[in-house]
Amino acid sequence: MPGGYSRVPYRGNDYFYSGGYWYRPQGPRYVVVAPPRGVRVRYLPDYAQQVWLGSALFFVAAGTYYTYEQSTQEYVVAEPPQGVEPVYSPQQPQQAADPYDVVAYPANGQSQQQFEQDRYDCYRYAVQQSNFDPANASYQPAPEVVGIYRQALAGCYASRGYSVQQ
Repeated sequence: MPGGYSRVPYRGNDYFYSGGYWYRPQGPRYVVVAPPRGVRVRYLPDYAQQVWLGSALFFVAAGTYYTYEQSTQEYVVAEPPQGVEPVYSPQQPQQAADPYDVVAYPANGQSQQQFEQDRYDCYRYAVQQSNFDPANASYQPAPEVVGIYRQALAGCYASRGYSVQQ
């Protein structure tokens, strides 16, 4: 069994997860197995890819498809829809660079140029709505101000066709 594994109990069975691969005990050893649909993990390996199947965003690691569930902040093993051509996203999500940002995934095929313009426009909108500009902050704002800023930022991204994680 590789180091850094996690034991993942699921429906009365123990699975072990490490580096995107799933294992089950078989006699005195562990073997790589396909995970059951619905099992959840908190993280995926760095090599996981985003792939759009129809209008749904999936993540693929070691041949397994996952969806991301925002409410639990977990990746769920999923069955990808059949008969849909995958579109691998060359763009990585806009990573939250500071505690004020949100993560936005282009959901409608926006170009990198469009994404950069939307990011700037949404930043300006959030500053206007919250009266707080993280780029010029010299103090830690009250939590409610940060909440208003992040909510405005997320709402702006969503209105422009992005999938948002806060």
